[in-house]
Amino acid sequence: MPTQMLQGLNILVVEDVDSIRSLIVRLVEGLGADNVCSAMDVDTALTALKSQVFDAVLLDYELGGRDGIEILTAIRNNRAHPNHKTPVVLLTGHAESHVVKEAVMAGANGYLVKPVMPEVLGQRLRKVIAAHEETLGGNPATEVVWRRTI
Repeated sequence: MPTQMLQGLNILVVEDVDSIRSLIVRLVEGLGADNVCSAMDVDTALTALKSQVFDAVLLDYELGGRDGIEILTAIRNNRAHPNHKTPVVLLTGHAESHVVKEAVMAGANGYLVKPVMPEVLGQRLRKVIAAHEETLGGNPATEVVWRRTI
C-alpha cells in the first residue's frame, strides 16, 4: 500500500459505527493523509464541515436513522458553504442502483461499497480530488491541522 498516496490532504471521515470509523481513519492515515478528522453523525459532520475546509469527505450512506445524503444536500445546496464543492465519496454496504443514483443526484463525486481495500480507497480519493482540482484549475485547499476527532 503506497503510504504517500494521500500526502498533504485534509480528509473528513463520517461514519456512525465506531469500529468502522476507526478503521477508515487508520486506512486514510496509512495512505499518508496529514489531517484526518472524524464525525459519528449528521450533526457533528455538519459542524465540522462549517468550521474547516476539507480536501475530501468519506461519507457513510446510513448514519443512525439519518443518511449521508442529508449532509451532501446541505453542502451542495448552499453555494456559500465552505465545503460546497469539496469532493465527497459515499461509502455504503448498498450496491443497489437506486442508492447510487440518489448519491450522484445529490452531488457525490464517487461511490465505494464496503468493505473497501486501502489502495482502492486511496485511488478513488485521488481521482475525485484530481477531477476537482482540474475544474478549479489549482491545488487542493489543504490546511494541515494535527488529527483530532470531532
